[in-house]
Amino acid sequence: MVRRSAGSQDGDPLVTRPVPADWLEQRRRADHLAREKASGLLEELTQRLRDLLAEHNEDAVSVIDVGAGTGSNQAWLAPRLAVPQRWTLLDHDADLLEVASQAPAGSEVEQTTRVLGTLEDLPGLTEGPEVRLVTCSALLDLLTLAEAEVLADVIAGPQAGARVTALLSLSVTGAVEIHPAHEHDATITAAFDAHQRRDHLLGPDAVGILADLLRQRRTEVHLSPTDWTLGDDDAALITRYLSDRADVAVESDPTLSDIAATWLNTRQQQLSRGELEVSVGHIDLLALPAPSGEPAPTAEPSPAAPIG
Repeated sequence: MVRRSAGSQDGDPLVTRPVPADWLEQRRRADHLAREKASGLLEELTQRLRDLLAEHNEDAVSVIDVGAGTGSNQAWLAPRLAVPQRWTLLDHDADLLEVASQAPAGSEVEQTTRVLGTLEDLPGLTEGPEVRLVTCSALLDLLTLAEAEVLADVIAGPQAGARVTALLSLSVTGAVEIHPAHEHDATITAAFDAHQRRDHLLGPDAVGILADLLRQRRTEVHLSPTDWTLGDDDAALITRYLSDRADVAVESDPTLSDIAATWLNTRQQQLSRGELEVSVGHIDLLALPAPSGEPAPTAEPSPAAPIG
């Protein structure tokens, strides 16, 4: 059952951007494997949640999954959070929420609520004194700066106090490596990244920008790479990823139509011969607000600049 948030109205100023359900399902295995690389963040998060529950004498953490889609984030994260949980899956796409999987077996999920709404609804969903975890997966690059500031305020603004933590996963960095190299790689990458920054979207700059916004709000920020590493076992995902990459490059710059077609044809031939390896850069971000009265944490450097 999906319900609409009370604060969500047609024509919300925060733009909704549809994501195909089949793409979310196709990338799920790669996402889950990549997230295993950030096990250190998960251990730190779980310990902080246990401490907060004990400090505030609460029996479960309230988890809000922003841009929940088909529920992949919950499927991976819920069994790994060794605390009782009540989940809210927030997404603007009712069709995606309808197919979101039930709480995974072996987890301590007590309740899952699906809410139809946008990021603008998040402040209303985080009101109250509960211990909360705000989480998302593969979302930050789709935000504008204004939306990123809304998210940062929810996580670490004056109303959040020390009860709100955040795990923001699988943010693209713009770092893409395809072996063997091709003469048009840099051209395709430049056009693709320009498209990711269209209409004031943060694109591959998002994780660095949000990390800075959180540090400005006295938040302890930890970053861990969660890159996709794709090979022969991921042929279907590679095919989809490269095809979409070529299409987006042409959408950004229509003069690249012939170049993109040549590039994609060569890549498909290499893939069919088992010669292709693809690495796509992602980063997980853990935000731990400083306890009341403590000085602001020393800022860590933002992630390295994207590479082509």
